Amino acid sequence: MNKDDLKLEIQRYCFAAHDMQLFLDTHPADKKAFALFVSLSGKAKDLKAEYVKNYGPLCVQDAASYDTYKWIDGPWPWEKGGNA
Repeated sequence: MNKDDLKLEIQRYCFAAHDMQLFLDTHPADKKAFALFVSLSGKAKDLKAEYVKNYGPLCVQDAASYDTYKWIDGPWPWEKGGNA
């Protein structure tokens, strides 16, 4: 999966997991919903790890996954020439 597709897939799984979290706030005993929440959250975590491994940190905490501080490595979104 390329970088942009992987980011989109991460967003999809994070959104779905958050949606399940909101459902579980009002239906905490729903075991099926909780299982889906766990599955979606796990998939999002795995995709984030794949992204960090292949493309660099997604958030500042991911920078701790490297031997050196890579958070400031470019390009920054405004340096991409309108493709951000």
